[in-house]
Amino acid sequence: MSKKLLATALLPWVAFAQNSTDPTNITIYNRVEQPLTSALAPVEVITKADIERRQPRSLVDLLETLPGMQFGSQYGGIGQGSSLFVRGTNSDHVLVLFNGRPLAQMVSSNVDFSKLPVSNVERIEYIRGPRAAIYGSQAIGGVVNIITTSQVNTAKVGITAGSNDYYAADVSINRWVTEATRLQLAGGYRETRGFDVIPGNSQTDRDGFDSKTLTLGIEHQLNPYWTANANFNGWENNLEYDYYEPVWITAGSDQNHTEAYQVDAGLQYKGDQLSGQLNAGYGEYEAEDWNKEQGRHTAGIINTATTRIDGLFQYHYSDHGYVLTGMDWQQDRLKAKSTAADARERDNTGVYASVFHQWAPLSLELTGRVDDNEQFDTHGTWQSALSLALPAHHKVTLSYGTAFKAPTFSNLYGYGGNTELKPEESENWELGLSGDYELVDWQVNLYRNKIDNLIVYQGGYVNSTKNTDALIKGVELIANVDTGPVHHVFSYDYTDAKDENNNGLQLARRAKNKFSWTGDIDVANANLFAQALYVGERNDSAYSNVVMPSYTVWNIGASYPLTSSLTLNGKINNLFDKDYQVVDGYDAPDMEFYVGADYRF
Repeated sequence: MSKKLLATALLPWVAFAQNSTDPTNITIYNRVEQPLTSALAPVEVITKADIERRQPRSLVDLLETLPGMQFGSQYGGIGQGSSLFVRGTNSDHVLVLFNGRPLAQMVSSNVDFSKLPVSNVERIEYIRGPRAAIYGSQAIGGVVNIITTSQVNTAKVGITAGSNDYYAADVSINRWVTEATRLQLAGGYRETRGFDVIPGNSQTDRDGFDSKTLTLGIEHQLNPYWTANANFNGWENNLEYDYYEPVWITAGSDQNHTEAYQVDAGLQYKGDQLSGQLNAGYGEYEAEDWNKEQGRHTAGIINTATTRIDGLFQYHYSDHGYVLTGMDWQQDRLKAKSTAADARERDNTGVYASVFHQWAPLSLELTGRVDDNEQFDTHGTWQSALSLALPAHHKVTLSYGTAFKAPTFSNLYGYGGNTELKPEESENWELGLSGDYELVDWQVNLYRNKIDNLIVYQGGYVNSTKNTDALIKGVELIANVDTGPVHHVFSYDYTDAKDENNNGLQLARRAKNKFSWTGDIDVANANLFAQALYVGERNDSAYSNVVMPSYTVWNIGASYPLTSSLTLNGKINNLFDKDYQVVDGYDAPDMEFYVGADYRF
């Protein structure tokens, strides 16, 4: 770990943002804890138990079967670049939070999920559809909140080994040291020699990856009403990759070093009717890319920082409703050491208010927000949702929401950047139907998202990033089914994402059809699972005629508690050794196996 990352890790106040650990409660919907069933938008929750059953090697591995999610840009195996498209929107249209705070990486570009730590993740909350009325810019497609805090009183050590010389070790300690104070420490290391992600080119080496992660924390109950907390998360990655070799390129970058950290602190109040919180956070992200033969001194550097202060109050005026109001201030900076552009910064101040009321069987929510962006003026967004409970455990929900997103510094000043870009604006309608029976629960969501001034890259050096207009229409079908001892989760997405200014062409790397299935069964104290993912045909880019073929991948895994403290686990990815590519020219992993053990004390 670098000296800078380690020094920051040793800050005396470093711990927990306020996030729910109750699987039936969420915080992602309106930034405050509430029952999952009260959310008037589709929300998925991945618990720690889910994570332990799935044994993910990366967040891509964990998230790719969720409804609405497509990792349409994957440039190889573990640690190689990836981009997430939610409901057909751009890869930077999903707001990614770490313990409720935006990641600094989003200042310049989309978040690369393949490089984010997975070993210290306790929970993930994911909401689909625009949430700009609550969160502001970037929440056009959805929001993902990665939570590293936990109130479970545990300590654990884990080790894993597997294909392509993969090795990983992690440790986590989460203890109540007094009746009012809780401490947390989590660290992890993983590495792999990888494989040659572009076979047949002049770079015949294997493309490896290694990552170090650290989480530190403290939470203290000041009295029955007030709680103070803080949080530190840091990670450092090294990656080898292959550059694409058109005839006019002789040597592109093939090495990457990334460092990121985030420090947060907060104060929460919770009374009988009134609750509130005040939070502050600072994060940095730095990425260097260079060619190994030319030396690291030639590296191109991206260094971004985010400073944020936010607060809110919620007042429950009765058992049937509440009002919520809040503000946030965020400063995004492209720091001086960046080589993509001169140092730049911009501030954004947002204020919002929301009201929720329930007249059984009817629920109504109205939310409005105003953002003052230093670079792109003032934007208003709002959201409304109406839900009706029907007989026999059915529900219908109709919602409407607007959103906007300011161009990133990379859009404006980076490779192919265009300083004339306009902010993106969206208008989304959604109709949801659901039913909850004894052995089956299901959802059907239909949505229509109109995005004006969508930012697309069309290939080239200068001003090749343009504004266009897009219309995205989709259907989601989700079902949880119990058949005897087997629990099944089915998910199907139809995504029609058209560039209206490019002859209605499907937006690049968005498959119209995606299907996933996961089955779990407990047998003789062991947990067994199987998983299938189908991704249909999709255009490789907006400026080529390459159509990538569909593919289906199967994964299986098992875990067995050898003793009350020791659990053995194993997993096989790509069980039938499917030969496929997600991005043209870049091989996806062949069949991989992993074995490991966890010890709790």
